[in-house]
Amino acid sequence: MEVSKPFNIRELSEIYDENNQDLYLSVYFDLVDKEHNLHIKRRINAIKATIKKRDRKIAFEKAVNLAIEKAKNLEKGYPSAAVFLHLENDFCQVGGLGARVPTKLILDASPYILPLAKFNDDYETFILVLIDGQRSEIHVIENAEAEQVGEDSHTSIGRHKKGGWSQQRYARIREGVVQKFYDRTSEQVDNVIKESGNLRIIIAGPGNAKQQFEDRLSAHAKTLVISLEDIDMDSVSPNQIFRKFVEKAKQDEADKEIEYIEKFQSKIMTGSSAITGIYEVLEAAQSGRLETLLVLEDFNIAGKKCEPCNEYMKSPTIPCPQCGSDGNEVDLVNEAVEAAIRISAHVEFTNNEYLEEIGGIAALLRW
Repeated sequence: MEVSKPFNIRELSEIYDENNQDLYLSVYFDLVDKEHNLHIKRRINAIKATIKKRDRKIAFEKAVNLAIEKAKNLEKGYPSAAVFLHLENDFCQVGGLGARVPTKLILDASPYILPLAKFNDDYETFILVLIDGQRSEIHVIENAEAEQVGEDSHTSIGRHKKGGWSQQRYARIREGVVQKFYDRTSEQVDNVIKESGNLRIIIAGPGNAKQQFEDRLSAHAKTLVISLEDIDMDSVSPNQIFRKFVEKAKQDEADKEIEYIEKFQSKIMTGSSAITGIYEVLEAAQSGRLETLLVLEDFNIAGKKCEPCNEYMKSPTIPCPQCGSDGNEVDLVNEAVEAAIRISAHVEFTNNEYLEEIGGIAALLRW
């Protein structure tokens, strides 16, 4: 089986061909869709028809076949996969994705990361704590996949017997055992936050154990809790549990879109720290001013770019102002996402009608 590694999207955003050649093949596979190979085949035929050089065409076919082979090796473990290849060297990155993404094949002068950025926005990493008062599991859910990073349990004192401790003393001792168990689990959560950053937290389990555990969290961890959820840890399979809360976290992320739109509307009314327009956004990203990029889902803008000079030509007949080359065709929305990721700006995808009305792309600025 193909080894799947998490993608470093920032690293991918910084890669390009220094000679403006379309040599980077990016393929996204919806492995659940039984017809994904038909879509790939149509794209292969369309791209082959535009490649003039015979050796380049052969290299393209070879790269596509390799991408298909690597994705096939991930079919049993993932609903989707992404493969990034260079036609003329050994650059190759392969990864499974824990949720479905549409099938897409792109040949460009740099890796096409727009679908991957959208996936990362939809499925932001979060912490899932499963707890029932006697045992706990801590999972980090990244790329819609779960990794267990902590666990604990306790065996509290058995049932109260006549002639032994008083019932009140027994209850106090048992409560102390449970509270220490909650505190140990809380400490594990704090360690995950220290290592992975301020991740959102979902606490799930039966009865009132989750509320009692939340009370024992550190003050900082409490601010990261987005939901308490009822679930029977014994009657539901781990995969069902993870799928349920992946979708819950995705909905929480969708709710945040409204906050970004409202913040943008407030800023744009005063004309400060907010902009619209693709070239304005690209310019702000190049100067490091971009704080949050707002992108309409399934939105693309065709344009031209000289990769070595990092120059965008606003007309198809205008050459690069620095080197005079014709550049190559690019998706300007993908370019904006790449530029935002390179400067650690937040990228937010949304289907909000307001964003569509103002041109499909906008940004909040740092200054």
